[in-house]
Amino acid sequence: MQTNLITLSPVQNRMRTSIIDGCIETLQQGQQFLSSISNKEYQLAAPPYVTSSIGKHFRHLLDLFYAIYSKKDVIDYNLRRRDSVVETSRIVALEEIEALIAWLDNLDEHQLGRKVLVSTEVCLNSTQVCVVSSTFERELSFVALHATHHYAMANVIVRSLKINIRANDTFGCAPTTISYLRGQ
Repeated sequence: MQTNLITLSPVQNRMRTSIIDGCIETLQQGQQFLSSISNKEYQLAAPPYVTSSIGKHFRHLLDLFYAIYSKKDVIDYNLRRRDSVVETSRIVALEEIEALIAWLDNLDEHQLGRKVLVSTEVCLNSTQVCVVSSTFERELSFVALHATHHYAMANVIVRSLKINIRANDTFGCAPTTISYLRGQ
């Protein structure tokens, strides 16, 4: 199977790890996608398949990155910016992605191995928040992979609405899927 694999320009850094590279590549995929749609398209959903707009999906994935970025004592994934301007402005989303890439590019490997606490809700029927231990790099890995899921949802929206995008045909595919396709 022939596929177009994404080729993104690397960001320069004094010393980067694969976790940081993966996060930056993920955010760059989002930049590429957002650069190929209009602000009006950014605000679209595709009911009944997807009821949240592309902007809401991007706001959510950016919220998770910002939970790590703004970490105090605990990474709190419950903090969300619902109904914020990032849900309706593609330009604001692009600016936030650029800021996150700059932040990631300045992390060093010593920061990545730090132990952290993570707060997240775990139940649907009642509010139950759990605090668990993790590492900074594990949480970065999680949010990058979770972003891929939201990219896939954005991809469903544009395909359902027959919007032509300049993003690669692997947009929204997991790294393991891309590795599998490379091996074919």
